[in-house]
Amino acid sequence: MEIHATFYYRVADHVIKIVDYLGLEIDRALPSFLPFRCAAPKIDPMMTIAIKRNTNISNLPPRKILSDISVIWLERFRFEESSDNYFTSILGTRQKSDWLMCSEKDFSRSVIYPEAEELFNTNKLSWLIMVAFGQACLAYRTLLIHASVVENGHAAVAFLGKSGTGKSTHSRLWMKYLPEFGLLNDDNPAIRICGDNQVLIFGTPWSGKTHCYRRSEFPLNALVRLEQSSYNDLSQQKEIQALTAVLPSCSAIRWNANLFNQMVSSLELIISQVKVAKLKCLPDKGAVELSHSFALDDPLLVR
Repeated sequence: MEIHATFYYRVADHVIKIVDYLGLEIDRALPSFLPFRCAAPKIDPMMTIAIKRNTNISNLPPRKILSDISVIWLERFRFEESSDNYFTSILGTRQKSDWLMCSEKDFSRSVIYPEAEELFNTNKLSWLIMVAFGQACLAYRTLLIHASVVENGHAAVAFLGKSGTGKSTHSRLWMKYLPEFGLLNDDNPAIRICGDNQVLIFGTPWSGKTHCYRRSEFPLNALVRLEQSSYNDLSQQKEIQALTAVLPSCSAIRWNANLFNQMVSSLELIISQVKVAKLKCLPDKGAVELSHSFALDDPLLVR
């Protein structure tokens, strides 16, 4: 099968190599990746994604289901395993075929078999690359995390919580009352531990429904887990409490012990360097005062 083109992207300072066997208009297929495009690097890529026609799916090895079909983002997903590979499926309708990604066990190499008619009108290709990135980066002391992040040009604060908790709302309140802060990412930033154990948080091509795709990074000052409440109250979390506060927001395959242990090891180091808190909150300026005071050691009276 002939290679039409090869593209490179730098996310959290890791290189993603995409090998196109279809002749894609890659910027139409992956518009949020444009700010992360880079020239062919001298270093080896962290991960390689090949995009191929789905005509050879029937030749793939038999596999067992690891997770039942679930509904996420109004799509149906399935995760399976063979002796050498993991398989991630986005199940199609009667009119459309399934999307399938076949990955090596460490996700350093994956092949995506898309439904051609959907390439330019869904975010399925981007989502599958995100799944692979979230696992491949674990070996490099990097975590993909579900969070909304604000920054002031010098430091960043990440807000965690279940879907619908109000992460994006709290970020918007920070930007409303603290105009020096802007949005870095609204859904899936990456946290990386650098060589000197400095913890940085990066923008990525994955920002949920918010078009905020920034190739920028900042020192991470705090992780704040939000919980909706009828009052505002912040409590700092340390050690095991901090670990359990952040762990649910991390992207890692729980049934792969090696990947999961890599994630926990990095997370333990992160919480030893970065403050963690739980914030029961209303969507108001009082909640901003509490989280700002904790994150930046700066008692703030918001006007």
